[in-house]
Amino acid sequence: MRGGSPGRKRTLRSRYRDFRRLRAIALVLAKYGFGELASVLVAHYPFLKFSSPRVEAELSRGERLRLALEELGPTFVKLGQILSLRPDLVPPDIAGELRKLQDEAPSFPFSEVKAQIESELGQPLAALFQEFEEKPLAAASLAQVHRARTREGELVAVKVQRPGIREAIEADLDILFELARLAKRRLPSGELYDPVGAVEEFARTIHEELDFTREGRHMEIFKHNFAGDETIYVPKVFWEYTTPHVLVMEYIQGIKISDLEQLEAAGLDRKAIARNGAQAILKQVFEHGFFHADPHPGNLLVLPGNVIAPLDFGMMGRLDEELRTLVAELLAGFVKKDVDRIIGVLREMGSLDAGVDTQALRAELSGLVEHYYGVPLKRLDLRRIFEEGMALVRNFHIKVPRGLVLMGKALVTEEGVGRMLDPDFDMVSMAKPYVQRLLLQRYDPRRQLAKWLEVLDGYQRMLARLPTDVQAALAGLATLGRTTAARGEERSRDRLSLALIASALFLGASLIIQSGTGPQLWGVPVLGLLGYVGAAILVGWLLWGLRSGSR
Repeated sequence: MRGGSPGRKRTLRSRYRDFRRLRAIALVLAKYGFGELASVLVAHYPFLKFSSPRVEAELSRGERLRLALEELGPTFVKLGQILSLRPDLVPPDIAGELRKLQDEAPSFPFSEVKAQIESELGQPLAALFQEFEEKPLAAASLAQVHRARTREGELVAVKVQRPGIREAIEADLDILFELARLAKRRLPSGELYDPVGAVEEFARTIHEELDFTREGRHMEIFKHNFAGDETIYVPKVFWEYTTPHVLVMEYIQGIKISDLEQLEAAGLDRKAIARNGAQAILKQVFEHGFFHADPHPGNLLVLPGNVIAPLDFGMMGRLDEELRTLVAELLAGFVKKDVDRIIGVLREMGSLDAGVDTQALRAELSGLVEHYYGVPLKRLDLRRIFEEGMALVRNFHIKVPRGLVLMGKALVTEEGVGRMLDPDFDMVSMAKPYVQRLLLQRYDPRRQLAKWLEVLDGYQRMLARLPTDVQAALAGLATLGRTTAARGEERSRDRLSLALIASALFLGASLIIQSGTGPQLWGVPVLGLLGYVGAAILVGWLLWGLRSGSR
């Protein structure tokens, strides 16, 4: 059995453990009605044969999958939670069920908490904290959280990684990679959902979550981005107590954003809270390009003054400046009923395969755009639009950047929170000025000039190298020419020079078109088109010379 984690030493004991785990997974899959995948496992590993247990056929496939993942334990629960944020990979009925997965687990003993902290920080627990509550505030699959007070008297939340969880996750990742490869080879739908790619992404994500210093760094970036914004409060990280397995942060005492009665009792303004939350996620997405990937109500507290305090910074989304402007272009195409503009942006993103049926995609997009055209902004349902868009993505195998999918999911989640707080909440109207600013930035003359200068600088470097490259090639030709007849040598040298220049132009144009930089015509960089035209002229000239010389 080939493991999915490079560099792991495969001992006989670990192989035996993995085979036992494979059998347990096959049993659970069969139990919840996924016998086809279980049979693939048995076909590949005949020693896994077992009597088929009862199948929960009365439940939907989403419910059966959720129950199976819960029974399979922490790694699979995490996988389900991450897939619930990727409606481009799983259909809405399954994603909806996976969102119900609760990351709850039995707490581990305080003796293990104490040993973990002392091992990580190199001091006795009593020397680190004045007080430390033995009973955890919460226990999840990866860690549990305790309240404590530092030696300086500050109230903190201490997040401690579950002992042995890394080893358990690595073992399960090996098995998940094996399952994904089998599904891709053996199941008809394997290629559609790219199971191997999904597991690779999951492995990256969970490895990041297992490093608590990354979460601390996310909090610092978030705090810096919202410096001066009095509507958002980010807990302080205590770096002197923080390691990859222990995270100590300021303890926040607030009201859950979903506890409407408590919000009312505290005299807080639900409309203002909804507005503050929406402004925060819009700034994260369209201005910072760094956003909370899962701003569900459980991750949001409200403080006095309608201030929102986000929690759990383990999973964040990123959008670079170029992708943010392309998002604005997509939305502009949607608003203006310009389907060709939408398809052009998808091509610029590299999201469309060469074999995609563009005519069918254009027809589907036209129907979607037409359905919502002219509907007042306040009546638009972001969730429904997003789900219909993701259905198109799955049907046409469109490769959407991960950050873009997480962005859509975050906006949809925030819209749901806003409407929970305020039935008249209008997320789309609030987003409009952010999109307009991005479009103005895209066509800002200063931005265009900077792109031109960047492209010209690249051309200058390429042309500066060209004489040296041509000279080297001609020197090689001279060596070759000494072993051939003198007749036609000069002509061959000239033709080779033309061929080299044409190749350089072609390669340079290809790089420019692939990068998508500079002014564009028909969705293609102008300088790239000019490079192709120049190369074509030189090739034509070369062919004409060859034909003339053969007469």
